[in-house]
Amino acid sequence: MRMPVFKTVLIGEGGVGKTSLAVRYTEDRFDQKMKMTIGVNFATKKVRVRGTEITLLIWDLGGQPRFQDVISDYFIGSRLGIAVYDVNRVFTLHRLRNWITRLRTAVPGCEVFLVGNKIDERIPDMGVTIEDAHEFAADFNSRVFEVSAKSGDGVFELFETAGEFLAKNL
Repeated sequence: MRMPVFKTVLIGEGGVGKTSLAVRYTEDRFDQKMKMTIGVNFATKKVRVRGTEITLLIWDLGGQPRFQDVISDYFIGSRLGIAVYDVNRVFTLHRLRNWITRLRTAVPGCEVFLVGNKIDERIPDMGVTIEDAHEFAADFNSRVFEVSAKSGDGVFELFETAGEFLAKNL
C-alpha cells in the first residue's frame, strides 16, 4: 500500500514565521537569520498516525503582496491550511481573513488551523490575546494554536494534531 501524502499550506503575511515553523518541525532547528520566502518552499515529513505512515507535504507560501496574483494556484489540492499570525502584530491576524477566504475559494471546505507564532516574544497586554484569536477563529470554525518556532514550544503538538486530523479518514 502506498503511503498517503497530505498537502498542507502555510499561509499568512510575510515575516510571521511560516518558514521557521516548517523548519522547526521538519528539521528541529531555528535560523535567526531566516530569509523571506520568495514564492514557495516545500518541506516533507513522514509521520506515524495511529499505526499508519503518512507524509505531510508542507507548502510554505511567500506572504509578500507581489505573490498574491499567483498564490491561489498553489492552494489546489490542499487538505489543510495553517494560517499563521504574529502574536505581537494584530494586523497579521486580521489580514488572515483574506488569506483564508482565498484558500477556501480555491479549495471549498478546506480545514484551517489558526496559529499564533512568536509567543516567546509576547509583550504583555499588547498584541493578540488567545481570546482574540478564538473570537477570530470562530468565524472560520478553526482550531487555535499558539507556538514559538524559535523555542519549539507547541510546534510539534500543532503538526501532530494536523497529522491526526488529516489521517482520520484513512
